Amino acid sequence: MGKVFVVGDKYTVSLFRMVGTEGDFIDDPYNLPDLISKLKKREDIDLILITKDMYEPIKEKIDPIIADQRKPLITIIPSPFSESKPLDVRKMIMKALGFG
Repeated sequence: MGKVFVVGDKYTVSLFRMVGTEGDFIDDPYNLPDLISKLKKREDIDLILITKDMYEPIKEKIDPIIADQRKPLITIIPSPFSESKPLDVRKMIMKALGFG
C-alpha cells in the first residue's frame, strides 16, 4: 500500500506526522512545483496532500500538474487557518487506491 505525503505549514505537517504520515513544510509556495516534481518520482507515494494556503498563491502553476497527474494523486486540503467545506478523507483515500 502506498504512502500519503502532506505539504504545507509547520502546524498541519506536524499534525499529520503525529499519525504517521510523511510530510514537508515549506515557507515559500513558489518552491512547491519543485517539491512536487521530486515527490512524483517516488514510487512509494500514492497521495500528496497540499494545504490550501500553499496552493492558492500559485494555483495557475499547480493546476496543470494536478490535472495531468494520475499517480500520485494530488489534492488540496484546508489548513487550520483556511475556510473550506468539509473534507471526505475516506473518498480521497479510496480514489488514491484506485477504487473511486
